Amino acid sequence: MSKRWAITAGMAVLVLAALILGGCKPPATATPSVPEKLTIAWIPKALNNPVFEVGRDGAFKKAEELSAAGPVKVEVLYVGSVASDAAEQARVVEDAIARGVNGIGISCNDPTACVDPINKAVDAGIPVMTWDSDSPDSKRFTYLGVDNYQGGKAAAELLVRFMGEKGKVALLTGVPGAFNLEERMRGFKDGIAAYPGIEIVATVYCNDDINLGVQVVEETMQAHPDLNGWFFVGLWPLFAERGSMPLWEDAAKNKGLVTIAFDTLPVELEFLKDGYLHGLVGQKYWGWGYDTIQMIYDYIVHGKRFESWTDSGMDIVTKCNVDVMAEMWATGDFTKPLPDPYACLK
Repeated sequence: MSKRWAITAGMAVLVLAALILGGCKPPATATPSVPEKLTIAWIPKALNNPVFEVGRDGAFKKAEELSAAGPVKVEVLYVGSVASDAAEQARVVEDAIARGVNGIGISCNDPTACVDPINKAVDAGIPVMTWDSDSPDSKRFTYLGVDNYQGGKAAAELLVRFMGEKGKVALLTGVPGAFNLEERMRGFKDGIAAYPGIEIVATVYCNDDINLGVQVVEETMQAHPDLNGWFFVGLWPLFAERGSMPLWEDAAKNKGLVTIAFDTLPVELEFLKDGYLHGLVGQKYWGWGYDTIQMIYDYIVHGKRFESWTDSGMDIVTKCNVDVMAEMWATGDFTKPLPDPYACLK
């Protein structure tokens, strides 16, 4: 250390001490001010998919609770493309940025297509988190969702439990490339890899469209009349009216066809009770909205930081516990633990 540097450093210490002793304090680091009102854009993949309406209601409920508690009023801006469309979703994000929202929670149609719009928002000072479907290479501060890979493996375990270790299987998925759906399929394929007697004979896409889902399921049943199992990576065609898929329904009721589906919405619970479905892997739909709004609020108002992935957990439903899950939907109370889904199968 040079003598000149030591003298300069010493003088700085003396000046600082004199300021403090004289009643003066060094200037405090400025903290960002929190606005009196927060507007949070909650953006699903599409507005025409009823599964997102549960999360939307959760988002509105949390905003209502936070506003009532104060001191910051919270408003949810529920916006999205009508159908699942990555380019249109990017425009929705850009519109939210232009409207000056304070935060964004988004379920990404495509992980790559979401990178630029998310980064643009973050660069504009708007924190973004993803839910349900991630864009891991973007600047989002966390992803809230089920471990889709493990969910796919859980679906594979359900299929083997009910179908056995041999058979022909088809997969129904939504938008090609959607990160959450791809992870579910990857987990499912890894799960059945241990069973060489199981063959995946078809993977069909419905682009998150109910009617297209019905169409491709029936076309697959026609092309593979000896099909033994299905993995519905999402529940799209199950939103259609009963009787819309006569080939699938007949095989499920009369020919031993086993179908495992993602999601645990009331319509699926009825299909399971009536014997068309055998097992369900469920997400925390209410939390997509309810928890997302809370997390963005905490991020902005309290400076809370999160890990890159926030596990929302998942539910496994079979005939062993379907009545308990149905009661949760009926009462709106999702806090109860579900009974063992395999207890009555042992």
